[in-house]
Amino acid sequence: MQPTKELSIALLAGLTLLLGVCQLSGIVFFETGDPSYHRETAPAGLYEGAGWCYQGEYKEFLGTVISPSHFITAVHLGKGSETFIQRSWFTGEEADRVYFIDPNFNEGNGSLDIPGTDLRIFKVFGEFPAYAGLYTTSDEAGREVVMMGRGRSRGEEVRRFGQRRGWTWAPEDQRARWGRNTVDGFSEVGLRGPMLVTDFDDVLGRDECQATFGDSGGGVFIRKGGDWKLAGILFGADSVYDTNAICEDGSEFLASLFDGAGFYVGGDDTSCEDWTLVSAVNDLDESRSFASRISRSAPAIQAVIQSAIDGQSKTPSDRFDEWLREFGIEAGGKDTESDGRPDLLEYFSGLNPVSPEDLGIPFLVEGSGGDLRFRIRVRLDAPERGLSWEIQGSPDLKAKEFQRVSGLRKVEQKLALSEGVQIVDYELNHPDQNLMFYRLKVTLEEEGLVQEAER
Repeated sequence: MQPTKELSIALLAGLTLLLGVCQLSGIVFFETGDPSYHRETAPAGLYEGAGWCYQGEYKEFLGTVISPSHFITAVHLGKGSETFIQRSWFTGEEADRVYFIDPNFNEGNGSLDIPGTDLRIFKVFGEFPAYAGLYTTSDEAGREVVMMGRGRSRGEEVRRFGQRRGWTWAPEDQRARWGRNTVDGFSEVGLRGPMLVTDFDDVLGRDECQATFGDSGGGVFIRKGGDWKLAGILFGADSVYDTNAICEDGSEFLASLFDGAGFYVGGDDTSCEDWTLVSAVNDLDESRSFASRISRSAPAIQAVIQSAIDGQSKTPSDRFDEWLREFGIEAGGKDTESDGRPDLLEYFSGLNPVSPEDLGIPFLVEGSGGDLRFRIRVRLDAPERGLSWEIQGSPDLKAKEFQRVSGLRKVEQKLALSEGVQIVDYELNHPDQNLMFYRLKVTLEEEGLVQEAER
């Protein structure tokens, strides 16, 4: 069994950073300085399916999809973004997938932190096409990992006593990359919880990598039983080195070292007592990467995401009926509060089907100069719920021969994330007819069943 490693450097009071351990942003490779190596390219061959397709961008960092509607990342990245974006190079699709984060998740907190860890879960509107399974057993030590990051690549050589010892970090470019390493052991990081530890050495050759500034939040995957499972979320790395233990002389530098013997690790802006001489004895001679350990938190994570996984098997009509029952309605397809809006239409627009005072407007038509403007209120997860729509027009209201309106131009889109909807405006050249009638047709469709509503 691999030895358990303990961090030799304590937490800095008031901050989540470790002295000499930097929370992350990019990946450095052992045998190549090519910044394009494994950049925005999915693993192939033996490593096909190694978690790359589950990555997405949160802020300037990464997160990993873990359910049809949840992703997980690092707490220390903070909050602030309204979106989670799966770029085309992750999914292999032609276009990026943009998901809006649900601010109502976890009773309005907007996210859920796993206690005693650096793990944070978010929920999005809509559904991901696929999600990563969790690594649930405690046998990670000695296993090969594939890790993803988004930040810096390899910079200039670092030399000591005439010998190459590693490389500095190049400027941050925020380009996603992947590399490989091996779990060397474990560490406990106080309030930030249990970590997987990897060393920067030449065991895996060209793909051997070390996390750098900007990689935080990236997924770490282990293959087991033929499948790649999420085993960690990148947290930090040994990074701040110096040639001496003199405080505040400005000589420290950021680097990944495969042989740091003779250097010091610490920080020039702290007490001189925090500088530690690197040697094989204290096991700091090889730079280490740290990833929050999923297996220790798997039951808590699973409890959060299980309802979304269970919901994936529900049909569109099941979900519609479930929504109706939340308002005490047993059967759909009617106008429960007799306000002229069918329940299906209010479902589509994220409105309350039992409240006549709900002021949201599902569909509005008005003049705008020489054009017509149409405004539609639609829930952000409408496609995943089997909902589709079209604007239809007819010159004869009595005949009710409505046809799909063509030539619409999307001119504005406003989000109401607290309500889970978007309000979209379209314009249309004024029709040649003197009189036209318009309606919004909403369809709930699944195999063998179609429900429609009109307004």
